[in-house]
Amino acid sequence: MNYKDSIMKAVAYIEARLTENIRSAEVADAAGYSPFHFHRIFLAVTRLSVADYIRKRRLTQAAFDLFETKQRIIEIAVRYRFESQEAFTRAFRQMFAISPGQFRKQRDMKDTLFRAMEKLPLDEAGLHHLHEGISLEPAFVRLDELHVVGMSITGVNSDEVGALWRTFRARLSELGREPDREGVFYAVVELTGEQWEVSYTACVVTGGEPVPVPAGMVAKSIPAATYAVFSHRGTLARLNDTFQYIYETWLPRSGYIRTNGPEFARYDPRYLGPDHEDSVLDLYIPVCTP
Repeated sequence: MNYKDSIMKAVAYIEARLTENIRSAEVADAAGYSPFHFHRIFLAVTRLSVADYIRKRRLTQAAFDLFETKQRIIEIAVRYRFESQEAFTRAFRQMFAISPGQFRKQRDMKDTLFRAMEKLPLDEAGLHHLHEGISLEPAFVRLDELHVVGMSITGVNSDEVGALWRTFRARLSELGREPDREGVFYAVVELTGEQWEVSYTACVVTGGEPVPVPAGMVAKSIPAATYAVFSHRGTLARLNDTFQYIYETWLPRSGYIRTNGPEFARYDPRYLGPDHEDSVLDLYIPVCTP
């Protein structure tokens, strides 16, 4: 049995019991190791302690319940094994930089981690991606205001996003560009203000001068900001794993908070296609110090 097999057994045990009392010794036993030895293995492979993984998964599920159900906050707190609403609120604020009540009402990007509600437990492919496909510490860059023109849709459905890119790239000549000549594209994601709805814009930077906007396209200005820049390597199918690491592991420990600007991906010639294991793209997350 290799370590990854053991971790997957432990994760399966945890995921089936998130609303139950989970003892570390029982998790270790399910994985086939002594508690002490297993704790060291789990921490080395996942970069989280067993207790931290359980807490983060419970809080992620709780965030989903807060937004998708009408359950009272105390009911959600008790369901996910918190001793009181106050203890739940402290843990929730530590992870999401916002209270459960504020999270339920939130309608903009500031301090809201909407990707954390995607209820994705760790799996073997995710473990591999954590070790091979993510820059665990970001670069920090300050960018001036960016002016972009592109095409937008509501939501991030992969089929619709793919169709959007095919249509946009076919129309690049309307912006005075030939397809693939410049080789740098952007994908801007921002909340629309309607519930948890997001808009996705496939676009190119136009520079500082206004340009005519062809029918069916949109022009956007991305405010000047400081960004934490993470590199994602691998297929787009693993992109959510990268976002989960950024928002659930790096950001709470970083000393930074997410600001209220849009985030975006930058695609340059290192990007080899959505299904290519060696594709690389950069993710820009707007941040500041408290």
